[in-house]
Amino acid sequence: MTPQETVEAFIGCWNACDIDAMLALCADDIVYHNIPMEPIHGTTAMRAMVEGFLANIAACDWQTRAIAANGNTVLTERTDGFTFKDGRSAAIRVMGTFEIGAAGRITAWRDYFDMGEFQREFAGA
Repeated sequence: MTPQETVEAFIGCWNACDIDAMLALCADDIVYHNIPMEPIHGTTAMRAMVEGFLANIAACDWQTRAIAANGNTVLTERTDGFTFKDGRSAAIRVMGTFEIGAAGRITAWRDYFDMGEFQREFAGA
């Protein structure tokens, strides 16, 4: 897969809520950083965070608005939508940067978003 195809597959894994497939696309020592928060190191910590986050989520609907690749770096402009198990929904606008390593797996993932928007959308979640 090209770096862009890897990122597109990764987003597809989120939309399928398939944590195992998602992590299979990540290097074991991935650094995942939601920029307003502290970074997460490694797939074990990433799994724990994603499982906790998805615990109250019934469905994900990440829409890629724009995507660009330069070598092994892929930039995304997305709207990340979520439907909660109680039927409520939330969506946040996100700019994401993915770095793909020599083995074709994601070694770094940084998402940039407005924390105020996140807090408003996920209030009561």
